[in-house]
Amino acid sequence: MLKKLRKSDFVGSVATLVSGTIIAQLFTYALSPLITRLYTSEDMSYQSVFTRIVSLLAIIATARFELAFALPKRFEHAYSLYRFSFRILIIVVLVCFVASTFFLVFPLEDKILNNIVLLVPIGVLLSALYNQGMNWAVRLKDYKRISYSKITQSLSNSSLSVALYPLGVFGIIAAYMLSMFSGTLLFVRDFKFAKKHMKSFKMKGRDFAIARSYADFPRINLPHALVDLMKELFIAIYMVYAFEKGVLGLYDLSFRMLKLPISIIGSSIGQVFLKKAIDQRNEGKPIYPLLRKTMLMLLLISLVPFTILMIFGADIFAFVFGAHWEKAGFYAQIMAPWLMINFLISPVSQVPLILNKQRGFFILGITSAILMIVSLTVGDLFPSFHLSFDQILMIVSATQFVFLSFVIFWLLRLAKKNDYDS
Repeated sequence: MLKKLRKSDFVGSVATLVSGTIIAQLFTYALSPLITRLYTSEDMSYQSVFTRIVSLLAIIATARFELAFALPKRFEHAYSLYRFSFRILIIVVLVCFVASTFFLVFPLEDKILNNIVLLVPIGVLLSALYNQGMNWAVRLKDYKRISYSKITQSLSNSSLSVALYPLGVFGIIAAYMLSMFSGTLLFVRDFKFAKKHMKSFKMKGRDFAIARSYADFPRINLPHALVDLMKELFIAIYMVYAFEKGVLGLYDLSFRMLKLPISIIGSSIGQVFLKKAIDQRNEGKPIYPLLRKTMLMLLLISLVPFTILMIFGADIFAFVFGAHWEKAGFYAQIMAPWLMINFLISPVSQVPLILNKQRGFFILGITSAILMIVSLTVGDLFPSFHLSFDQILMIVSATQFVFLSFVIFWLLRLAKKNDYDS
């Protein structure tokens, strides 16, 4: 069994991605205690709002066509999708720049937030370019470049957050944008190589015709992603106005620390899983065994770290990030079961995309968003209960854990049924 794993392309590709990402994240971990002592929870709150706005607009900017780069059998068709999504990106970014002038004429009362909004178009451009480059590298199976890019992005984000500390909240936001830029630079070579070899593949209307073949991405996958990101943006804005401004910063730090296993290991496994599952699907092979093996691997990886956080979260956060972040550790303890099961799902969440069952997954996404919003606002819905944010977070975590457990069974059943029908 061990010999088979060592020879497996899947395991080898995952190892390439994970090893580079771990190196980068270890550096991030090393500087995080310093960063949390330099910036306040309010600074983190503003950064959280900014990154959520950018993430939301960045997926609109490419209409999710970047997720389809790995699907076409012919290279030139994949490049057409790349070129088409890039044109959409330019248009959306220009619209964002024009829209941002509104806040120059009619500024928000919160001057910091107003200035942050003016930086959004640049953030959208850099984030969307990074997503395109990452997915094109998946198409090429250029996992080493993906790994190097993650290392570059992580190192620059951490180091620049420290270096730009005198700028306050704008320092940490600038570090985020510059890190996206540095990570994107490594993908420029792949794009230039493809462009050079695709000069002859140009015909009026061809890019649009090929894009129409993958219309489910903007029609179904994009709304699904928008629901998730609009939910996250709502959470951020609601927390800022319903609770103390620093609560969002505390929540966001705990959420990001719990999501790190997904960004370190889960995303790497997910990128390799996506390509492997697509190849097996195109070859007429079953994907259920691959899905089951991947989820079992994720479960084994997640048990120890999430259990430790569930028990000692508050003490760990206070020791690592400073005493004033202890509350964030308590939030991490509450959310650990929820984020653990999310860790199992995120890397394999592209299964409905591969099997052309995005509609069902979209309905589940809407259900999750509604459940999350209702759970979060239960204090306003039932004011007589006098619920604290801690109690509300417990309700959110419990409901999401139960719902995501159902999603796991749905994904496994979907893959198994598809293999049987094939």
